[in-house]
Amino acid sequence: MTVKYIMNYKLYTLVDITHTGQYRHEQGKEQLWQQEQNFNTVIHTLGLRSNIFYSGGSQLLEVKGSLVGFGTDNILRVWRFDWTTESDYYSVDNDALGFLKKDFHLVPYIGNLRESMTQTHRVFNTEDPGKNIVFFQKQ
Repeated sequence: MTVKYIMNYKLYTLVDITHTGQYRHEQGKEQLWQQEQNFNTVIHTLGLRSNIFYSGGSQLLEVKGSLVGFGTDNILRVWRFDWTTESDYYSVDNDALGFLKKDFHLVPYIGNLRESMTQTHRVFNTEDPGKNIVFFQKQ
């Protein structure tokens, strides 16, 4: 039996969510472990409402912030992550991404890794001011 995955999503974040594969906390590899912990936080938060399917990890980009959903024309270091679900699990109140925004808002992360912007609070923020993660449904 083949399952057809029908919903494709992506997110951009200013938080370092590099998928390092460093699953153990080892001396000399603390930063790699912390980056992996942030990646796992994203995976687990996405998994609150659905089984997600992805290949690879996050992708580090340097782009003009306004091109990826942030309110600045400055060049930012952002991480992109793409995933697929079987159905439309994130839609609420006529917003196809509503549950993503609600689920991620104020989830803590480990900061001071390779981010290009200093965050006042080490939590994902889906709202302005201070938004540090945005979501898109791919066509």
